[in-house]
Amino acid sequence: MLVMHMAAIIMDGRAVSAELMAELRRHAGELLGRGVRPGLAAVLVGDDPASRQYVRNKQRYTAELGFASRLIEVPVKEASTERLLGVIDGLNRDPAIAGILIQLPLPEGVDAFALFDAIAPLKDVDGVSRASVAGFYRAQWGNFIPCTPRGVLTLLRYYGVPMDGARAAVIGRSDIAGKPLAIILGGRMCNATVTWCHRHTRNIEEICRQSDLLVSCVGADVGRPFFITADMVKPGACVIDVGFRRIAPGRFVGDVDFDAVKEVAGWLTINPGGTGPMTVLALMQNLIDAARYQMGLARAHYSIE
Repeated sequence: MLVMHMAAIIMDGRAVSAELMAELRRHAGELLGRGVRPGLAAVLVGDDPASRQYVRNKQRYTAELGFASRLIEVPVKEASTERLLGVIDGLNRDPAIAGILIQLPLPEGVDAFALFDAIAPLKDVDGVSRASVAGFYRAQWGNFIPCTPRGVLTLLRYYGVPMDGARAAVIGRSDIAGKPLAIILGGRMCNATVTWCHRHTRNIEEICRQSDLLVSCVGADVGRPFFITADMVKPGACVIDVGFRRIAPGRFVGDVDFDAVKEVAGWLTINPGGTGPMTVLALMQNLIDAARYQMGLARAHYSIE
C-alpha cells in the first residue's frame, strides 16, 4: 500500500513571536511602571550586511517594548581587543545599560573570549560569558541561555516536537548558536542524543539522514545553492534552519532547500522568518531578565519556554 507523506508543518517564528509579544509587553510594562527603562547596547565591528540586519531588528524590537538601545560602531581597523575591552568596561559601568551584546563575527586577531568574559555577568544577554556558559553546561538555566538556542527551544516546544530520546544533529559550532544548542539539546533540559557536526565532519549526509531533529547553523556559502538538500533529510524529521546569508542586495537565504525539504520533513522552519524572529524575541526576554536580575528579582516566566 502506498503511504503518502504530508507536507511539513511550517514553523513560523514571526507568528510565534507575535503570540508571545503580549507576555513580553506585560513584563516590560512592569519594569517601566517601576521607572526602569532597560537599555540594550550592541557593539558592531565593521559592516557585515547580515550583522547589520540583525542589529536593526534588535533595535526595532527594543523600541517596540519602550526600551532604549545604543549602537556602538567600531571600524575594523580600530577594532583591537584592548579598544573593545575599553568599550565593554564603559558599558558595564553605565547604569542605563541593562544588557550588552557583541555582534559577531569579529575580525581576525580580536580575542572574542576575552571580550565575552569581560561582560558583567548580569548584563550578558547573549549568554557567552563563563558565568552564563556554566549554567547550561551543567544542564541548568543559569542567568541566560544564548538567544538562538532559547528561540529554537521555544519553537520546538510550541510546535510539540518530541525531543526526549530523539536523535539530533547540530551543524555548526559558533559560541552563540551551534555549540550551546548542541550542549542544551543533549543535556537534561531536552534529553536528545546529539551528534555535533562541523566542517571537518565525515559522512555528514548520512548523519543527517539518521536524525529525527536536524539543526543547521552554517550560514555560509558552501559551493552549492543550499547546504541541506531533501536527500539529506529523514522522512518526518524536524528541520531547523538557523543559517542566514546574503545572496544579493536585500536578499537573504538560509541553509535549507525549503521547497524540496518541506515535502520530506515533518516540521520545517521558514527562512527568513523562522529562527530569526525567535532569536530577537529571546534577546528581549534576556534583556527583561537582565533588568530584573539587577533589581534583585528572579527571571520572568512565559507560557512557552
